Parts: sequence; structure tokens; C-alpha cells
Amino acid sequence: MDDTSLLQMAKAWPLLEELSIIGYSNSNHQVTPHSFVLLLWHCPCLVSVAVSINWIMIDMHAMPRDIPYPEFSHNALSHLVLVGSRIENPVSVAAFMSAIAPNIKSIGEDNEYSDVDNIFTQEYSARMMFQDLVTALPIIREQGMRMMFRRAMRGSHSHRGSAQRGG
Repeated sequence: MDDTSLLQMAKAWPLLEELSIIGYSNSNHQVTPHSFVLLLWHCPCLVSVAVSINWIMIDMHAMPRDIPYPEFSHNALSHLVLVGSRIENPVSVAAFMSAIAPNIKSIGEDNEYSDVDNIFTQEYSARMMFQDLVTALPIIREQGMRMMFRRAMRGSHSHRGSAQRGG
């Protein structure tokens, strides 16, 4: 699976709800995070996705402070399957995924990484951290927004009060 093929599928099936492409976990056949976002953009009903994503670009660069795609949030996606996707920096990848798909509730794994023998490897630890963070970050983001709103409301009340006393 490559970026071009994934984009062609996304454009051909805009009402797609589930997509599972398993068996292409070779690093030469992974889609980029950008193409993954385009898939979500073209398929707004997509609830479950299983594709091999090359996270290396996100792993190599620090995440920007703003959301990677500020005008885009795919709210339908609730299930993601990691198909042979190696995650070196789970914090950056989780921040990226939780920003573009804030309603992910479950993360599955393909058979390659679900083996019990792998539980003590660094890759397994990174995947577990990624899973925990993806579900936690939207909650943290929402709490942060509430705190900012409360501060803004307090600021507008104190501002109004001083204007009334002065006049």
C-alpha cells in the first residue's frame, strides 16, 4: 500500500466506514501520516482503520505547538489498528493522532506485535504508551480548553467591574 493507492481508494469510496489493509507491513509499503489524514478527509464516515503507517517523519521532528492540521478533526474514527507500524516516539505520534482523530477509543494491533513474547521489548512499551496517550490526550486537551475559558471569563468580569467603578 502506498500513498497514491490509498488516496485513490479514499476518493473512490467517500462513504467508507471500515478499511483494513493487512499483510503489507513491509516498511517499503507504508503510507505517510499526511496520506492517512487525506484518507480521513475524503472518508468522513470512517470508523475503523487498519493500515501500515510510516511514523518516521513524526518521530524525527518535534511536534509543533499547534495542531498539525488546525482546521481538521475527524470525529468518526474510533478504532485504529497498528499494522506493522513502528513507533519510536509515542508522545509525538499520540499527540498527532489525538489532534486529528480525538474520538479514538480503541487501538488494536496486527498479529506481528500482539505476541506475548514481545511484551518486554522497547517496541511493545512504545506501543503501550502510544495507546494510553491517544485515549488520554483528548481529555487533557478538553480540560485545558475549559481552564482557558474560565480564565477568559474571570478576566472579562474583572474588566467589566473596573469600568463600572471608574465611570
